[in-house]
Amino acid sequence: MAKAKRSVKFMCQECGYESPKWMGKCPNCGAWNQMVEMLEPTKKGRSSFTHTDEAAAAVPITKITSDNEPRFLTQMPELNRVLGGGVVQGSMVLVGGDPGIGKSTLLLQVSAQLTMTGKKSVVYLW
Repeated sequence: MAKAKRSVKFMCQECGYESPKWMGKCPNCGAWNQMVEMLEPTKKGRSSFTHTDEAAAAVPITKITSDNEPRFLTQMPELNRVLGGGVVQGSMVLVGGDPGIGKSTLLLQVSAQLTMTGKKSVVYLW
């Protein structure tokens, strides 16, 4: 996890003028050697998680249920197997790999197959 970066600012003790760098003379009030270093509080990043003080209860893996979502089969049996039985409607699949191994070709072929039926739409982002 990356450390939170704290930003530094300099504030004039005479007039409260703030600057991102130290200056010998305050450009606002003209006082000499009154700029002091101040640490700004760290800004919290965006998070979709809600943090509470309550501890989460552990659940045995045998108690976890999985929903069987309807899947659309492609004409590529190996891809269907890798995706757990086909493409799930509304899902997102991240395909990664070295340059030139055929990721775009594979995804364009699958997208064409899924849209040929006219019932499915595909968004392809690269």
